[in-house]
Amino acid sequence: MNGKSVTKKSLLFLFISLLVTLAMFLLDPLATATNEALTVPIVVFIVAGTIISLLLAIVTLRSGKEKKLIPLVALVITIFNVSVISFFLYFGANFA
Repeated sequence: MNGKSVTKKSLLFLFISLLVTLAMFLLDPLATATNEALTVPIVVFIVAGTIISLLLAIVTLRSGKEKKLIPLVALVITIFNVSVISFFLYFGANFA
């Protein structure tokens, strides 16, 4: 046995990545249901959660005592989140 295990950092990384993705998909329905009252806090949560996910990616993938499967899945989700945010920022800045 090599002593590698799943730690709370890996699970937190996966949870935050999934929560940010869920917030991205539910941004429009929640904004419509609350008359745009929750739009700014949700967008701030999405940006902050993405930054925290990127920091957790560095921390969990550099750790030698953890299994890498859960952090790699969370990293793929985080890369998806960053690409969606980049897509909307690019087209919003150039075509608005």
